[in-house]
Amino acid sequence: MQFHKPPYQQAAFTLLELIIVVAVLAVISVYIQSRIQSSDDYQQDSAIEQLISVARLTQQLSMNDSARNFALSIQSNQLDILADGVSLSVSNLSLPINLGDNVTLAPTGNVVFNSLGETAATTINVTINNTQQVCIETSGYLHRC
Repeated sequence: MQFHKPPYQQAAFTLLELIIVVAVLAVISVYIQSRIQSSDDYQQDSAIEQLISVARLTQQLSMNDSARNFALSIQSNQLDILADGVSLSVSNLSLPINLGDNVTLAPTGNVVFNSLGETAATTINVTINNTQQVCIETSGYLHRC
């Protein structure tokens, strides 16, 4: 009597399983690609954070020294702190701050803080490829709009 061994089964993926895996990987890669920011986005975020930081420093200086008038000077792509109309000289801070040639700030002018840290309400547009806004409230609160 002869016994026949069943044929050896090979482990393999079916065509349907391979198609499903490729489709899932395609969906994941499209999602990840949409989440990646360009260098312009990083530069714009950096410019916004620098604007908020320099504005807060100007506000703090005006609250700590009521004998002088402090203002944040906004030019097309530069930020400066003015003390009695003259660019402030601060150790550890190089003024004016150049935000880059492709960054545009609008409107230009001065934002003056009083000794309580208050100012006129202002919205500043920061533009590279698109426009994002920084709001300065009358109370002196600074934030992205």
